Amino acid sequence: MTAQQKIKDLWRVQSANPLPTLLLSGSVCLLGFTLFALVAFFIPNTDRSFFPPYLALPESGFELSNYYILYGVICLNALILFGFYLLALRAVGAGNSADSESAGDPAEERGEQENPTDDSVENRRPGIWSDRTNRIIFAFSVVFHLLMFITPFLLSTDVFDYIRHGRIFAFYGENPLVVPATYFPQDPFFSLGGWVGTGSVYGSLHVYITALLARIAGDGVAANLLLFRGFFISLNLVNLVLIWKIASRIKPGLERKALVFYGWNPFILTLVVANAHNDILMLALVLAGLLCYLDKRYLIGVFFFTLATLVKFVTLPMLLVYVALVIRKQRGRGKQIAVAASSLALAVVVTTLSYLPLWVGRDTFLYLFTIGQKTNNTISALIRDTAAGHLQLSVSNIIVQGTLAAILVAYLVWHLIGVKDFNGLVSASVGLALLTPLALFWFQPWYLTLGLGLVALRPWRYMYIAALAFSFSVMFFDSFWWHTPVSMEIQKPLRVLVVFGPPVVLLAILKAREAGPEAWRWLVNWSLAGSAQSLSDGSSRPGLNAGQVNLQNRDSGAAASVADPSPVRLVVEIAVLLVAAAVPMAAVISTSPQLKSLASLIAVKFKLLVNV
Repeated sequence: MTAQQKIKDLWRVQSANPLPTLLLSGSVCLLGFTLFALVAFFIPNTDRSFFPPYLALPESGFELSNYYILYGVICLNALILFGFYLLALRAVGAGNSADSESAGDPAEERGEQENPTDDSVENRRPGIWSDRTNRIIFAFSVVFHLLMFITPFLLSTDVFDYIRHGRIFAFYGENPLVVPATYFPQDPFFSLGGWVGTGSVYGSLHVYITALLARIAGDGVAANLLLFRGFFISLNLVNLVLIWKIASRIKPGLERKALVFYGWNPFILTLVVANAHNDILMLALVLAGLLCYLDKRYLIGVFFFTLATLVKFVTLPMLLVYVALVIRKQRGRGKQIAVAASSLALAVVVTTLSYLPLWVGRDTFLYLFTIGQKTNNTISALIRDTAAGHLQLSVSNIIVQGTLAAILVAYLVWHLIGVKDFNGLVSASVGLALLTPLALFWFQPWYLTLGLGLVALRPWRYMYIAALAFSFSVMFFDSFWWHTPVSMEIQKPLRVLVVFGPPVVLLAILKAREAGPEAWRWLVNWSLAGSAQSLSDGSSRPGLNAGQVNLQNRDSGAAASVADPSPVRLVVEIAVLLVAAAVPMAAVISTSPQLKSLASLIAVKFKLLVNV
């Protein structure tokens, strides 16, 4: 028996009973998250003067060699975490396939539309999935969140900005949207975090919630940090329940994969949950609005989407798509007009009332528009800076920002016109959430939280793969940031390539596979068919083209053989991926004198090494 056949047999046994694989993956991930939570205790030369050890961040005098050792341990841990996280996702998908309810092959790929079921439909079918398995998936998710609560690692200090925003409103009676922290240098949180000279760029609901939490916690650094972190972690556990409920209503069997995808995601846990980002609150409100739609409580859904917009304004386009779908669901012009008017009135009234205590004219949003003009590690900013070498910066800024804004508006209008059902609403929301960071000049990793939470509800091929790639690549967002011996001009394009390169390349490959000519389609079929046997079996049937063979193989359960590619196919596809990754990298290097010098130096060193 060949090694390939042994692997196939082993995976077939695992598919019949994925519980051991889930337990193994969850246990390894638990060890990995524990290491992440405790590694800060062993960092030398750290500042613990405020609240040991919750501010275990390297001092400026942190030795470079120590940093590289620390970074190597963290990177290795992240790789192991992602490996077993993907194994758990695969196990869940295999279990669903074994029960003939594969969540990884949604109906929209076959041109079918599934209507969400009502509350009477419960996933209680017999088979490999049981209440015990469900409890294990939930239990691991909860334990992972508890570890993030106690971790002393802070990879972002935004939580201290939230605390300062709340304290400005709750203790000093000022408007944090227009009054920055520099007016209160005596505040115990003044020296913590950053952005002391910038007012809040969030919505009114963020101000009120942070003010309430800050008022409860008082002046204690530890009390504030634990309360804010506990609040957002608890809210993310609510997100898990909402994802479970919505996914089970969309398609029974999907909820387990959705929960593992979001609740076990290393990026979500280490960079979002552990750092208490308010994107968790925004996602919770959006999910609540989606659940209201399934319950046909449309106006309450409008209310929740409006509240999400009052946390971060990125959800405003989703609110428009939601209202468009609700209007389209009404029969008769009169009902459509009534629903449109009531939705508009509700959103306007809630927004107006929430901003009354904070309104100071157009200056209310001054810092929001100011920070949006900063260049910060995005594809659009890289294009703008490259174009600025040939044009004036202001001209390239207008061209790039205008072009990307037009693309986003066209995408939004397309969905406003074409949205027809709940699946379309979720798909539009996912696209808006994941595509917006590509167009913004200002990007932070946790901006992907909303998109990942929604992708969990619709794990179809393109966005699902892109979301997984984003989850992995964004973990290394700060790879070229701390104490690196290169200039910022080199760091920025490298960070763009590290974060946005993998998902963009994967999306380009998938789209090229689908839209290519007949010869390319044959090559794709050869690539995706799995084993040579499954390809020959399908192609031997008369009257079937390549696409039909692939579809028939997938529908008959042959998709499991995709995990067993031949060595020749692996070599070909790896070569294609390397070329696709090298082209944008070469383009970036060619536009940066510093990177060209660095590449030349590496080439010279390598040549000397080879000669030796």
